[in-house]
Amino acid sequence: MKCDNEDLPLIEYFMIITAIALFGCLHSGMSATRVKNRFIDSYGREGYSRLFNITSILSFLLAFLSVGYWDWLYFIVDSASVNLLLFALGIGFLVAGMYVAIRTSRVISVSAVADMRTDREAELVTSGLYARVRHPLYLATVLVFLALPVLYPAITIGVFSLSMIVYTLIGARLEERKLVSQYGDAYRDYRKTAGFILPCL
Repeated sequence: MKCDNEDLPLIEYFMIITAIALFGCLHSGMSATRVKNRFIDSYGREGYSRLFNITSILSFLLAFLSVGYWDWLYFIVDSASVNLLLFALGIGFLVAGMYVAIRTSRVISVSAVADMRTDREAELVTSGLYARVRHPLYLATVLVFLALPVLYPAITIGVFSLSMIVYTLIGARLEERKLVSQYGDAYRDYRKTAGFILPCL
């Protein structure tokens, strides 16, 4: 059965959401304590780390490539189509996301967040940005994905970004459950002083 041109965007949106769902399932599945421990028992932490990174990168790349990004340099080629206020807002989200990510990495590395360190046992970090927000890397991710549809106002990019933000929030909730299980009352007390995604002022 031949699809009408009007049906193609719906199929494209479905493919984007499906690709992101696949990324989410692989990413969260590989992060699940039971799955992670099995891989660590079989291949060690370094082997698990490599497998986690490879599956995360490939599945995210699939999701990313499912979006038909139009001319990435449209604002240079067709500057008349640029809304300067929205463009500045998008750059602001992007810079803020990068700033939060850099500040977070000074306190704790990405590998430590994913519990892939080999040098020491995992510890509950509550300093730096973690004193204000429990998941600053997730906050940085949300800010970057908020920037994309503002900088590139296309529906497909909006669908991609919204789907990634939804998964990011789901992933943060799953992470919360693991942290409560791992740290118990110490993490429950920490939750009273630091915000979930938005900083607690």
